[in-house]
Amino acid sequence: MLFTRIGYVVIIGVIATAVAAVAIVLRPEEATHPPVLEFQQVVNYSRYGVVDRIDAKGRTLTVHFKADFDTREPFQTDVHTFEAAVPEGEDIVQALASAGVTGVQVNTR
Repeated sequence: MLFTRIGYVVIIGVIATAVAAVAIVLRPEEATHPPVLEFQQVVNYSRYGVVDRIDAKGRTLTVHFKADFDTREPFQTDVHTFEAAVPEGEDIVQALASAGVTGVQVNTR
């Protein structure tokens, strides 16, 4: 009788551990959020010509890299859409112009 109850506790513990491991590995909340870049990285990658367009909504930027740019090497992901925050006192359009960036479409909402 005692061994049966201990067995049940062990089985429940194994199942709970497996469920926790699956939840940690999948992390569904991170799957819905694009990876994050620093503001200066956005300006630099725009200067290199690998950014297709930037969507600005308030202080948040959504950066779309060109489809032929390999994001696996610098970011360890195949995603081509990233987010960035605009620091206080900065403006993405002015920052790109100051860096001499042309050809990047900036959409403001």
